[in-house]
Amino acid sequence: MLRKRYQTLTYFSTFQLKISEFLKRLGRMRKSNEVGGKIIPMFLNRPFMKDSITEEVLTYWEDLRRGRIVPRRSDIDPRKLRNSLNYTFILEANSPDNIRFRLAGSRLCDCMGMEMRGMPAYSMVRLEDRNDFNQTLQHALACPEILDFQMAPTARMVLLPMADEDDVVCRMLGCISTDPADPNFPTRLQVQSVAKTRIIAAKSIKPQLALQLAENQELFRADIKKATRSGPPHLRIVK
Repeated sequence: MLRKRYQTLTYFSTFQLKISEFLKRLGRMRKSNEVGGKIIPMFLNRPFMKDSITEEVLTYWEDLRRGRIVPRRSDIDPRKLRNSLNYTFILEANSPDNIRFRLAGSRLCDCMGMEMRGMPAYSMVRLEDRNDFNQTLQHALACPEILDFQMAPTARMVLLPMADEDDVVCRMLGCISTDPADPNFPTRLQVQSVAKTRIIAAKSIKPQLALQLAENQELFRADIKKATRSGPPHLRIVK
């Protein structure tokens, strides 16, 4: 009996030590996180870090989906992005390896120190990051993904796939959350990390929309006709 109690106490003591070690490690992880061989604050590497700019764009893009995997470019109404419009931009893929800025907000142009419209998408990042950056964009269009980049100088960029009128996913709605007044700007951005979210299912269609798409649910009435005889009754002899 005493032996069993001793074993139980030993088990609980070991368990307590493991919990204590886990909490210490968790505390260290909250303070910092290693990305690309560099220690950066954890909040810079947290997927979908909340800020007013990206939150507005993400919410608007999600509302536009309406049960689809991605919304169409023609669905975008700039008036709905009143607070974040200067921070947004649209990328267009004329071919998998030719992704360019179709539109660019003034804040992004200020950060780059030039007009970005018509420029390749990779022109916003440093030379050493351009190949990987372009491949990431290509993959996100081929297999629709939400991309959430953390960059230096302190910046966050979110890219959201969109489709054209033929439902081909070839465009992206993007936004960049940063301070153009930062003394490091204008400069090209350095990619520190990217969080990818695969879009594998759309939201359920809202009940109102589902009713509009449904066919009229009328009661089925079978067309029953009584049998009629075209001549005098007769018997058939079966041998």
